Amino acid sequence: MNKITRILLVISFALGLQACGLLKPQDASLPSWAAHVSYDGRYLNILDVRDWSNDQKGMKVMLRAESSAMTDLRISFRVNWYTEDGQPIQTVLGKWQERVVSPGQTIELVQVSPGPRAADYHFEIIEK
Repeated sequence: MNKITRILLVISFALGLQACGLLKPQDASLPSWAAHVSYDGRYLNILDVRDWSNDQKGMKVMLRAESSAMTDLRISFRVNWYTEDGQPIQTVLGKWQERVVSPGQTIELVQVSPGPRAADYHFEIIEK
């Protein structure tokens, strides 16, 4: 059996296992908030993300996080809002905001949607 045949056999076997459900998808190991948060820093531990909906006023979202840094941690964050069909809602509420988090401090980032059209959201957080 030559090298190319072996590689194709391994790939086919792996695809077959995945199709049978024997391999776990990568998303199964992600925390529940991962679909709503983009953060690739090292020193902010996301603890929880919650949202509340009100048909007349829209949504309210809260992200709780704790700093594991040894010094003050500067972050920038924003929330992007989306309609029910996934269209982005353009608003001044989507501008970047800055926050300084002390070592060991737990913070709550609370944001309110621009109105009742908002059906989904996405936090973006970067370390400075």
